[in-house]
Amino acid sequence: MKIVVIGDIHGRFVWRNIIEQESFDIVVFLGDYVSHDKMSGNWQIANLKAILKFKEDNPNKVILLRGNHDIQHIGYSWAECSGLNGFVLDEMSKMKNRFLDDTQWIFKVGNVIFSHAGITKTWLLSIGLTESEINNINKIKPSEIFGFIPDSPWDTIGTSTSQGVTWVRPNALIKDSIRNVIQIVGHTPVENIYREESTENNSCFWFCDSLPQYLVIENEHYYQKQCESF
Repeated sequence: MKIVVIGDIHGRFVWRNIIEQESFDIVVFLGDYVSHDKMSGNWQIANLKAILKFKEDNPNKVILLRGNHDIQHIGYSWAECSGLNGFVLDEMSKMKNRFLDDTQWIFKVGNVIFSHAGITKTWLLSIGLTESEINNINKIKPSEIFGFIPDSPWDTIGTSTSQGVTWVRPNALIKDSIRNVIQIVGHTPVENIYREESTENNSCFWFCDSLPQYLVIENEHYYQKQCESF
């Protein structure tokens, strides 16, 4: 199986070039399709609609994950974060049901878990699930448990292990990871896609918010690649 992983879009059309460049069995988008201070709301919405149609035309090959900026823009007050665009908010609120139908919180293949930001043991326990019940996250409707959940007043960006699947940052994720898994996430911008390990939890992590770079997984091998026509 060949999986192509595309990091945070934020209004950019580069995803089209990637899927033209790569063959794939599955393509996973890690969320955050909107929120870009240099792109018009019209541009962001047009791009999002194209991504949703791509999913609808290829329901078994395209996985769309939800990011914190997406949840904010479909109108949940508890999901407030930076980058709010009034036009995008109005338009995404109108397509809320379509967006929720086409997207999910996580995607799991074997011991590989894809999500926007990652899953910590602390957050999983707080929502009443065990490590063997991770797929049940997708059954949970949007609520405050997917919002910003700091464990101290000093956490302003998601550095607490209590932060959820759309918010936790790399250091907290690595410190408090669920065991024996590979987690593939976006959310935190990085200069280059990179891998880290947690020997304590027998887990490893790929951080992929680095377009036009993207990740390819094929036959259990991982390749960092660059979009040639970006």
